[in-house]
Amino acid sequence: MFLLPKGNPLFENLAVSKLKLPEILTKLANGSFTGYASFVFQNSTVILVFEAGKLISALLEGLVGARRTGFEAISSLAELMVTSGSGALNVYKLSKDLTMSIHALLEGETLYKAQDLKLVDIKVLLEKIRNDRMNGCLRIYTDQRSAMIFYKEGTPLGFFHDGSSEIETSSSESQKIASLPGAKIDLFSTQSVEELMGINLLEVANIQSIWDNCVNRHQSELDSVRLERLEREKKNAALKLGELEEQVRTIVGEYVGRVGRGIVDKALADYGGNSCLLNEQGAVLFVSDIERAAKLLISGTNIRLMMEKLNSVITTAKANF
Repeated sequence: MFLLPKGNPLFENLAVSKLKLPEILTKLANGSFTGYASFVFQNSTVILVFEAGKLISALLEGLVGARRTGFEAISSLAELMVTSGSGALNVYKLSKDLTMSIHALLEGETLYKAQDLKLVDIKVLLEKIRNDRMNGCLRIYTDQRSAMIFYKEGTPLGFFHDGSSEIETSSSESQKIASLPGAKIDLFSTQSVEELMGINLLEVANIQSIWDNCVNRHQSELDSVRLERLEREKKNAALKLGELEEQVRTIVGEYVGRVGRGIVDKALADYGGNSCLLNEQGAVLFVSDIERAAKLLISGTNIRLMMEKLNSVITTAKANF
């Protein structure tokens, strides 16, 4: 995913799940912020570039190369913030010149992506940049560190690395990163800053509406899942109650005979159906009715055995609900 060097940090590692996108963007806009905000999620990163409070670039890049810009990137960011339950926000202040260079970079074309530095003839590559009078950026990075070299018409403008807020003239940090194990490079071709359109995305996109739609859609999905779960639980409960009812009929029929089913049906009807078997008071009244009816038909010993079985299956069923 796209890793920019860290500038002068205003915020780092803020939990995205506790934030609201409209509030973040309003705060940065009202503060005339110049720099970039990075939203890092498990499978994607979103970068927002600000110049004097104007949102001039938005880029989403995923692990597998998915890339979205502008309105689509903002919409995807809102959805990620609402649904992911994780993520971190980092905000870094930069100079205007460096910010505009980053803006040009995000709007540019990727020429080389994640090339292992050991496999690249860097001398030949630099000659090509110079001979082609390229406007662009060479990014040198590892999983943890990053540095950039900006070019205008093939000539190096300067360097940007972790901890800097302006374009610098020293290449020492870039050289250090290039020497690290696993170092890779990306090469981007960009337009000149003068050619870029100065659109403020906050003026053309209704951020509050985007956010509200994501929140409402997510809540609707949660409600749907909850209702489906409740429906499944209701069906499972009905199935278990049906099984318990049949066990009760079988036990009573075992001791009382054919009329036992009728006795059970009448008692269930008197106390509101089979749900009474799980209700403390309802179960007591139900088995009392069964016992009273059985006294006219079977011996005291069989009544005692029947009642023990009934109480046992009802108690077990309650424990499993």
